[in-house]
Formats: sequence, structure tokens, C-alpha cells
Amino acid sequence: MTVWILLCMLCFGTAAADGSGAWLTSRNSGYVRLASYVGDYDGYVCVDGFGGVTSADASRVTVISKSASIWADPKTNSKKLGSVTHGESLLCLSGYDARSPIWENGFYAVEHKGQEGWINDDYVVLNDLTITLLESNVPAYIAPDTSSKKVGSLSKLTSYRVIGFYDDYYIINLRGAAAAYIPMDVLHRDNTFERYYHGGMQQEMIISYKTALRTGPDSRYPEIRTLKAGTKVNAADVINGWYMIFDSETGEPGFVEPYALAY
Repeated sequence: MTVWILLCMLCFGTAAADGSGAWLTSRNSGYVRLASYVGDYDGYVCVDGFGGVTSADASRVTVISKSASIWADPKTNSKKLGSVTHGESLLCLSGYDARSPIWENGFYAVEHKGQEGWINDDYVVLNDLTITLLESNVPAYIAPDTSSKKVGSLSKLTSYRVIGFYDDYYIINLRGAAAAYIPMDVLHRDNTFERYYHGGMQQEMIISYKTALRTGPDSRYPEIRTLKAGTKVNAADVINGWYMIFDSETGEPGFVEPYALAY
């Protein structure tokens, strides 16, 4: 069941080729389907209904403000031990069950440069979810409403740190520490997909002729880029007859047509 739940975290947004409700066949994991938002689940949904919400890493926090202070005690008038900047990740000290982070008075207990300290939970996020956009001109809004002010138009294949959720919107870090909202139904994938398959069995193969690397297992899915003959890749799964691969040099995931690979 663990394999099912992990696989279910793959997130490609709306299925361009088969619609959000069509079932696909995975060589590794049976039936799955691509969907941007299915009930309470965002991402892959497997045949027996399990899905992934987000990937949480309870052992680390990531700084989402421009900077944050590390304090000796869980209060801002204690001794300042240091400071951290946007994007830095800190190891949390664990509680009694060795899994839950220690939290007190709005502060997480963390390790910083060999010292134990505390960081305000307003300036960090306790998960490591990143999404990569698979379509162009994705609108980013100042509020979770398409009628609100648009603060950006985001490009295809750009990645953003998710710092929260509101209804059918991701709250992302935009331009450093600023927050913006983007709809969950845009074409995208998340890093839980890459983490799961990088940790699993892969087979080294070679692209046998020039072919497109696509976001999904069908020629109607968007093309990420063109792979040249001779490119070395690692095959992780076969879904609907298409190989799901990682580029050996860049680690970039995608799908190639059935006859494009050779041993």
C-alpha cells in the first residue's frame, strides 16, 4: 500500500490526452489515472482510490521569508543566535515519538551551525513540496480568486516552492519571499514524483532516434524538449506503453514513445 500512496503523489495537472478520468496502466503499479484534482486528492489516483495530498517532511523546515532569526528560547526577546535567509533548510529537533518536530509558543526547535535554537513558524514551512509548471502563461494572483489582481504570468518548466493551500489554489513563493496564488488545475508535476522514482529501480537505456520528451504518455501531451539519438536515460516505469524516464545528465523526468529506447 505504501507504494500505491507514493505513486499517487505524481502530479501532472489536467490530462491533455485522455481527460482527467481515464485509467492508465502502469507496469509497476497497475491502474492509475492522471488528474489535476480528484476529490480530496491532487495528483495520481490509483484504482483503489488512494491518492496523495502533499509530501510532508516532518524533520526539516524551509525559510520562506527574506530572512529569519534563530533564538536561544522560543521567544523573540531571548538571545539571538544567528539568522538564515530565504530558501535555507533547517533540521528540526524531534519530539517524544522521534517523528514530530518540537514546537512551542509558535516556534520550531531547530539545529543551526551545531547549536540548538528556535525559529518563528511564521517564517518557515514544514514541507518540501515544489511544483514544476508544464504550460505557459500561468496566471499568479494576489488572492485565491481569478477576479483578483494578477501579479505575474509564469513560464513553462519553471519551478515554485509551495508554502500553503487555499481551496483549489497553491500558495507559492514568487520573486523571493512574496506569496501568490495559482490554480491547482494548471498542468504541472510535483517533486514527490521525482523523489519516489529516483529512489526506486531504474534501467539504463539509450534514445535510439530523435524524439520528443513529453509530460505524459501520449503524443498529445505537451512537448518538454527534443532528445537526440544516443542520449542516455534511466527508465523508471512504462505507463500506457510509453516509457517514463529521467535524463541521465539533468535528472529531468518525462515520457518517450514506446520504440524510442534501446538497451
